[in-house]
Order: sequence, then structure tokens, then C-alpha cells
Amino acid sequence: MNTKAPRSYATIIRQSFTSLLVAIGLIIVLTVTITLTVDQILRAQDQAQRLSASLETTQVSNFKEWLTVNQSSGLNSHNTFAMIKNSDGTITSLLPHAGKFTAANTWSVPFTHLVYIKHWGLYFSETIHTGSRTYFLFIGMKVLVGNLHVLVSVLIIAIGLSLLIGLFFVRRLARRLSDPTLQLARAAQQAAANPESTQTELPEPTEPVEISQLAKDFNQLLAAQNGRLQRERQFISDASHELRTPIATIRGNIKLIERRGDQHPEIIPESLGFIDQESLRMQHLIENLLHLSRADRAEVTLEPLDLGLLAQGVVEHYQPLVKQPITFVAPTSVAMVQGNQDMIHQILTALLDNAHKYSPTTAPIIVRVHVAPQTVTLTVADQGEGIAEADRAHIFDRFYRVDASRSNQIEGSGLGLAIVSQLARLNHGQVTVSGNDPQGSQFTLTLNRVVTDATEK
Repeated sequence: MNTKAPRSYATIIRQSFTSLLVAIGLIIVLTVTITLTVDQILRAQDQAQRLSASLETTQVSNFKEWLTVNQSSGLNSHNTFAMIKNSDGTITSLLPHAGKFTAANTWSVPFTHLVYIKHWGLYFSETIHTGSRTYFLFIGMKVLVGNLHVLVSVLIIAIGLSLLIGLFFVRRLARRLSDPTLQLARAAQQAAANPESTQTELPEPTEPVEISQLAKDFNQLLAAQNGRLQRERQFISDASHELRTPIATIRGNIKLIERRGDQHPEIIPESLGFIDQESLRMQHLIENLLHLSRADRAEVTLEPLDLGLLAQGVVEHYQPLVKQPITFVAPTSVAMVQGNQDMIHQILTALLDNAHKYSPTTAPIIVRVHVAPQTVTLTVADQGEGIAEADRAHIFDRFYRVDASRSNQIEGSGLGLAIVSQLARLNHGQVTVSGNDPQGSQFTLTLNRVVTDATEK
């Protein structure tokens, strides 16, 4: 199966322009030809009417009388002739020159009075009945044929010159239109061939506007892809770093037991304790990575639920596990939201874990649910050390720790808040952090409110 080869801008524009110019030329030729033909036919018809008026009052029987009738009608005798059919069936020819006229040498043009006579040319024919005679008039159309010949020749030359000049300008136009696209394509090919290149933007031509907009869209897509790639690389690097530490600790303690366990058996329980602690830390890290991976690919089913009741239940179950006092401030009305119950439960638990780890044992933790006209907010406020303004923009990044020097002192992998942020997005919500008064941090989850009959009561 043969398929057409793809065409370039220049080829498409050149072929389209050529077809357009040829079509316009044909339309002009046909229009002028038809107009000129109709005009000449009308003129011939008028001449035939004048001859008819003269023949009705005279009885032409020879060529000399025919010349007189032509002159009285103001016609060119060399451009007209007639055939007379007498009452006895004989035919008399009134010809301006010697020649033989036969019906076999004529061809009629359908739907017109035009006939073509071999070796003589094109004529307008008219039949006139006067008494016992019938006149067959033939008025020459040499003027029409000559004019059409000149006209068609001029139009062909004009169209040919226009086509040559037009193709020159079309080539320039096609190059102006295709150059920005080709530059964009070459830049994209170079970027694809060098994935490690630092080039982050493709050239953006000022015109055509469509190509400029396409380049901007490509750059936005490229920026998003580069950002995603950078985050993935950073994630892999951070995950490798976080996993390297417990693995190194485990291997170090195993080597210590192998070298000195026989001579110093007292180090074995301590080393086993370190191995257990680091393996548990690595287990938590892997579980968090799995949670994050599942959250990235999760298909969530959202349904109406009472955020106030859900938060109250989580607080009641969490309070016995920590020393800090937890206060729950219930909303003044039903806090119905559209969300996933398990994910919101996980979000609140993670925020409570974070408040617990970074707060003194005597500092209270306040959980508040507030209902607004369009949204419902869930706030977890602690009175710990707080988060600096510069760190708040990165607190939801994966593996980000506010104080790297304390990363080994405080349990965690730096993935908890990243998981919270992803779960919030899956519930069409948003989680933010701000300072608490007089000290500490305040995390706020904002979800869309669902208005039902129950919420209005």
C-alpha cells in the first residue's frame, strides 16, 4: 500500500498557492469567455433581426440583391451569407466568395444558434420564413474567435508570469513560516539527544503567534518535566542517604560482634539493640516510601463525611498514647466535607505525631475544626520550638528536616509531611503551616465543604 510522503510547510503552501492561482485563472478565462461569447451572440442576433426585417420587405433571389440588403442593414457582406430554399425545394446559395456549402460540412453547437462550417469557421445561424421562401442566414463570428484567441493568450501569459512571481514570494513566505518551527524542532532534538544538558528552555520566536505560543507551551512542559525529574533525582539521592545510615550501622555492629564478641560478650546485647533500632528505623522508612508511592498512584473515592466526628474520634484514641494534653475544639455546626475517611484519618494522625515529637511533654496540643461558608478547616496547633519562616516553604518536601543536626535524635524519616501533603491533594484539599501564638507551629488542612440538609439544621 502506497502512502503519500509527508509534506513540508513550503511544499504545502507552494502547492496550495499554485492550485489557487490556476483555479482563479480558469475562473477568469471561463467568465470572460462566456461573457464575450454571450455579447457576440446577442450582437449577431440583433444583426439577424435587422436582416429579417429587410428580407420580409424584399424578395432576394441573387447575390447582387443580397449585397444590397446587407448594405441597407449596415452589415459586412464578407461576414454574412445566406441560403434560400424555394417553394419548389431548390436551394440558392448567396455566398460572398466561390465555394461549396453542404450540410455534411457543418456541426451545430447544442442549445445555441452557433454552427461550425468546415474550413470557413464559426457562424451564427437564423431561419427566416417569408412567403414561399425560407432564408437560412449565417453571420460570421470571426471577431469573437479572434478576440477569444487574443484574450486567452494574454490570460495564459499573465497567469504564467503571476505564477512565477508568486512562487518566488511563496518560497520566501514558506521559509519565514517554517524557519521558527524548524529551529524549535532542532532545539527539541538537541535537548532530547542530551538529557544531561543544562538547557531548560527552547527558543521562543516572536512570530508567527501560533509557533510562539507552541514554544511557550513546550517550555512550560519542559520546565514541569525538569522539575519532576529533579525531584525524582533528589528523592532517590535522599532515600539512598537515609537508607545508607541504618545499613552502615547494622553492618558496623555485626562486624563488631564478629571481631570482639568472643572476647567481650558484654557488647553483644548493646550491638543487638543498635541493630534492632536501626532495622526498625529502616523498616519505617521503607513503609513510608511505599505509602508515598501508593499515594502517587492512588485512585481515591471521595464521599461526604463529618470531619468533626472523625477528628474527635482520632483525638480520643490518640490521647492515651502521648503525654501531652490534647484539646479538641468542636465546630459550632456539622462539618460535612467531601473526602476519604481513611486518608483524612492518616493525615490527622501524622500531624499529631509531628506535634508530639517536636513539643515538650507538658505543652498542650489543640485540634480545632472550623466551618466556613465554602470550606472546612482542621487545625493542629502545638507549642513546640516552631518552624522558621525560611523552612516553611520546604517543610512538605520529601526527606526535608528542619534541623539536620537533630535528625538522629528525633524519630522519623522526613517523609511524614510529604505524605500528608500528597494525601491532602488526593482529597482535593490543601495543607499549610504557620506560626502559633505565643510559640510553636500550626498545621491547617482545608477541605471543600458539602452543604446538605443535615448541615443546615
